Amino acid sequence: MRPKMRVRRLIIFCAISALLLLLLPLYTAHCQNYVEYKIQINSDNSAAWTITKVSSIDTSIDVGGFQQRVVTLIDAAANATQREMTLDANSLEMSDDISWETQSRKTVYAFKWQNFSVTDNGEITFGDVFRVADFFNQLYGNGALQISYPLTYSILSVFPRPDERDDSVQALKWLGTEYFINGEPNITLTSKSQSESGGGWQQYALIGAGVAVAVAASLAGVYVLKRRKSKAQASKAATPAGVPLIESDEEKIIKVIRSSGGNMRQSAITEQCGFSKAKASQLLAVLEQKGVITRYKRGRDKIVTLNKRATGEQA
Repeated sequence: MRPKMRVRRLIIFCAISALLLLLLPLYTAHCQNYVEYKIQINSDNSAAWTITKVSSIDTSIDVGGFQQRVVTLIDAAANATQREMTLDANSLEMSDDISWETQSRKTVYAFKWQNFSVTDNGEITFGDVFRVADFFNQLYGNGALQISYPLTYSILSVFPRPDERDDSVQALKWLGTEYFINGEPNITLTSKSQSESGGGWQQYALIGAGVAVAVAASLAGVYVLKRRKSKAQASKAATPAGVPLIESDEEKIIKVIRSSGGNMRQSAITEQCGFSKAKASQLLAVLEQKGVITRYKRGRDKIVTLNKRATGEQA
């Protein structure tokens, strides 16, 4: 059994090794010929460019050609847009790293493009430079594109539509620069301070409206109180002197007793006024405490007598 197991393991090992040898060229090819463009938009209308190029290990470094490519492209963009543009010569940088494991090299080119964008009324607009024919071919060909913008700005409009958008890191990303070949690329940023000031104006308008409503409500309340007070004063003035202001139910009981000659059974008062026994008893108790009536018991009922002195009548 042991020799057979060893043979199987040897066969498996050889198969895996052969598979790896087949995949290695594909992996190496995948790691090569990759280009990524990163553009950082600055508030002074400049743009910091970083170009990362991954190629095979035997690819030569574009030392002198790099600067010439950028200068030629910026001149073409200046002619196309009719704007003065320059390359910041002090910003030119280049680095090169070799990976023996993947048999590839990564070259990073960096430069600053002056007057890349235009600022007007707190808005930064750019994208017209991409209309130059074979724009990215004049650099290092098609590749991924990422555009970042200042923290003090937000996206107002963007065309073409990005494949990825992350407002938390202020970045837009396209998987390929071929999207910028046709059409008219245009990206507009707006100042956050302007947006916030606009929002602040609306907020102040809402606050002002709230204050106006509160003032109007207060004035209406004062008006209602004044009308109630004037009505109460008018009612008091219309009441004969010496007659106390009583509730309507109490007044009703007094009128019923007076119409019966000043004396009346409590049960009759309850019936004629349409009160419940409890309510009639409560009202009569209040009138008795005020001295308006006098009650005394007769059998199971009570006799209610209206006090003439209390009601202002002559004896």
